[in-house]
Amino acid sequence: MNIEREDTGTLTATLKVTLSPADYQPGVEKALKEQRKTASWPGFRPGQVPMTIIKKRVGRAVLVNEVERLIDQNLRTYIQENNLRMLGQPLPKNEEAMGNDWDQPGEFNFQYEMGMAPTFDIELNEKLGVDLPLVDVDDALVEREVADMQRRFGSVADAASVEEKDMVLGDLIELDATGAIQAGGLMNRTTITLEELKDDAAKSALLGKAVGDEVTLDPHAISRDHDDLARMLNVDHERVHHLHGNMLFRIAEIKRMETVPVDQQLFDRVYGPGAVTDEAAFRAKVKEGLEGMFRRDSDRIFKRLVLRKLGEKASIELPDAFLKRWIGTTSEKPITPEEVENGYEGYAHGLKRQLMEDRVVEKYGLEAKGEELNEFAKRYVAEQFAQYGIPVPEGDKLQEMAGRMLGDRDQIKRMRDSIVDQKLTAHFKAMLAPKEKKVGFDEFVNLARTA
Repeated sequence: MNIEREDTGTLTATLKVTLSPADYQPGVEKALKEQRKTASWPGFRPGQVPMTIIKKRVGRAVLVNEVERLIDQNLRTYIQENNLRMLGQPLPKNEEAMGNDWDQPGEFNFQYEMGMAPTFDIELNEKLGVDLPLVDVDDALVEREVADMQRRFGSVADAASVEEKDMVLGDLIELDATGAIQAGGLMNRTTITLEELKDDAAKSALLGKAVGDEVTLDPHAISRDHDDLARMLNVDHERVHHLHGNMLFRIAEIKRMETVPVDQQLFDRVYGPGAVTDEAAFRAKVKEGLEGMFRRDSDRIFKRLVLRKLGEKASIELPDAFLKRWIGTTSEKPITPEEVENGYEGYAHGLKRQLMEDRVVEKYGLEAKGEELNEFAKRYVAEQFAQYGIPVPEGDKLQEMAGRMLGDRDQIKRMRDSIVDQKLTAHFKAMLAPKEKKVGFDEFVNLARTA
């Protein structure tokens, strides 16, 4: 087999593959002999069917399979030996394969398009100027968390009339054009949570109502989207897609979350008996917990901000035309060129970030090592046992269970990604010495969304 590379652009190339009969014929003959061993045909004993019949029945399929196997194997070897850094996988140029004659096989010629990863470098130093964002955990944020704890450890009770934060259970019933109940129409018992209701008109219509009252509501105003409305009505998406007009909501129950007071019982339920003994210490511990939680989020945002800044400085180019074709060709579901075009900007942004991350890992030697993966697996197993209060296995038993995790490729990838992520964040902090910058909660949330 012969493979030649022809560069067709800055980041694209074509691999020209040529197979002669000497390449594929031995494998084809071997496969046909294997087929003959188990073949059956009227008038012949099993294993005695003439080869001419075998070739007529399965010869072409065997030939195609062998050629595809050889191409796949040799392309992988060629790419590896030549250290080609590809994006996606090679795509066959179908028009080039049209000249191959599978019925009178001789020399076969194929061509494959490739998109190449760009070459770029990065430099990490304090001049990059990326701050480490920290949430300013003020009294308002602590109060919000305390209120959430009061509700979380509270209880649900029946209420006489609907208030701002109540859950209202009732029957949602389809109406006809005249406003009367639609015979054979949609009807289902569902729940509306006023605290999550975005539509002011719907909320106002429900406030103050009691069990047995009926309210006319726009079903699309009390649901997030068509999928949510379909769940509320217990039907499929298509059934509600063209649903128009109002529906009747007949209230069956009103549920209210009764909050618990900020007292010793709450302190004990949140932090354990006797860990906190007064409200000031409780609020201080709540603040400490929030700062710890947001600190982990800060590290993730900081890492993304650094990668974004590095990407801006590197000005990474991509083989856009090839990648759009690759997306359209390899998509699990049929996808139109318009859909590819509309989604490409987001895809390209994510790919550039991944390329930048890979370059940092490569340049600074941050890849997860075998012993690190093994220790991570053992810690994970131990944490799982501890979580359920089960004695943690030790020695060979712990290693055996970790070994089973290391035998799962998906598990290895998740562990590798976690280790590398931790290394990247630590490396960025060490190299950039970022200044801490206190920001409000809303600004922090926006950073988390856009970084």
